[in-house]
Amino acid sequence: MRTVKRNPLLSGVFCAVLGGTLLWAGAAAADVTSDRAAGLLVFPKLIFDSIGRFNENTLPADTEIQLTNVSDQQVYLRCFYVNANSHCSNSPENVCATTDDCQQFGRGGLCIEGWLETDFEFSLTPRQPIVWRISEGLTALPLDGAAPPNNSGFIPPVAEDPFFGELKCVEVDETGAPTDRNDLKGEVTIVAAAPSAIDARAYNAIGIEANFNDGDNTLVLGGDDPEYNGCPSVLILDHFFDDAVEPIDNQYVKTHLTLVPCSQDFLNQDDALFDITVQFLVFNEFEQRFSASRKLRCFKEFELCALGIGRDRSFFDKNPASNSCQRSVFSAYVSGTLTGQTRIRGVENDDTEHGHGILGVAEEFYRSSPDLLSTVVSSDAFNLQWAGIRPKADIIQLP
Repeated sequence: MRTVKRNPLLSGVFCAVLGGTLLWAGAAAADVTSDRAAGLLVFPKLIFDSIGRFNENTLPADTEIQLTNVSDQQVYLRCFYVNANSHCSNSPENVCATTDDCQQFGRGGLCIEGWLETDFEFSLTPRQPIVWRISEGLTALPLDGAAPPNNSGFIPPVAEDPFFGELKCVEVDETGAPTDRNDLKGEVTIVAAAPSAIDARAYNAIGIEANFNDGDNTLVLGGDDPEYNGCPSVLILDHFFDDAVEPIDNQYVKTHLTLVPCSQDFLNQDDALFDITVQFLVFNEFEQRFSASRKLRCFKEFELCALGIGRDRSFFDKNPASNSCQRSVFSAYVSGTLTGQTRIRGVENDDTEHGHGILGVAEEFYRSSPDLLSTVVSSDAFNLQWAGIRPKADIIQLP
């Protein structure tokens, strides 16, 4: 049976081999949280894949979300699924990761990025948790229609199978206007299961605390006149380099990093307005420094080694050495050490309409074979660390 593997980067072994780099990172405070209640929740990585073709461990996968009202008052929420699937131009019903995925449907097909949001509203009674699978949603909430305070509304399923994307939820008042209350906490569990195997990994939703809120549909995160706390200046990922051999179980490690922008426009749904250049500063155990950069639009799940070569892997490519991945600065073959630390930041430009903050979550996949990615035996997920506060405001525009 497959089980959850805890992140070994939190162990004393890692603290010893990377102590210098961790001390260098410092203890600067950031203004988002994964362990306190907040008025805005971000769930960066959701997946639903009923047949397991697109999941790293090749098992059917679904995501379970738990959202809790921690207060003694009824709360109201407006939530937004972000469907970030790309589709083949020559077969629009088929989801793709790269153009290579589209060649089976005919020559000349391109993998076209997509971005589509689905919004919904519901309310929760005092101290109420609610749990749902994104493949099913909830057509009716417990206590719906009971005497006030009562639950109301519904939660739809995601729109596609497979589905890759995120969820954002904003606490509002009974009229639907954003409020300055901070009553929400969330957790995510991604479960990959088949009759003969099960694997689960979990992370906490990222909370952004509300301050004074004028109640309109433009949410201002940070900056000079904030309605919510600002996004971090730097995200910090402690990780194994890709294809390193984990020393306890002698398994081969791959890390996936999912990033989402803090600024989004749910009104116009124009993802091109929010292109962000993301810079990566990488340190190995000897504090040798490497760097890389990639573009981020709306949502992106990166195989860690792909960050160093600028090309992504096809869904159907299970060879760890393909796509020049073992030549990446994120590869153990290049870094020369098992573990490292990567500092991640969105690059500011002269855009005056929104900031360039980013949020994210990491996943690790442990496999038994050095030659085949589909031999995953366990996985885990974990929140990134963060430091600093961005001086420029990020903007979320609600419809």
